[in-house]
Amino acid sequence: AAIVRQNQRRFHKPLLTTRYQAVTLTNGHVFYGRIDHLGTDHPVLRDAFELRTEPDPKSGRATHAVVWRKSGPTGADHLILPAASIGFVEPVRSDSPIGQAIEQATRDGEPR
Repeated sequence: AAIVRQNQRRFHKPLLTTRYQAVTLTNGHVFYGRIDHLGTDHPVLRDAFELRTEPDPKSGRATHAVVWRKSGPTGADHLILPAASIGFVEPVRSDSPIGQAIEQATRDGEPR
């Protein structure tokens, strides 16, 4: 008797240890948000946003501005992504520069 283990790894649910994740697509574009259904054919990125990096005119240091997708032309608060288009997913720590930008944007209330 043969034991078939086809697609065994396909149904492993990855452990997400942070509130937000960075999702890098195969084309190099990066979205941020809370990813659901990771490990399926169509993961969903909720509270989706992008970052705009701009130099601070006074200090010259880079600042990160959160640009929420729901503030865009479509008003979408989530993205449904084909799994094949996802290059990799990274955790966004709350004490990282990006994590702090997210915290500031959510604390300010109205997203940009």
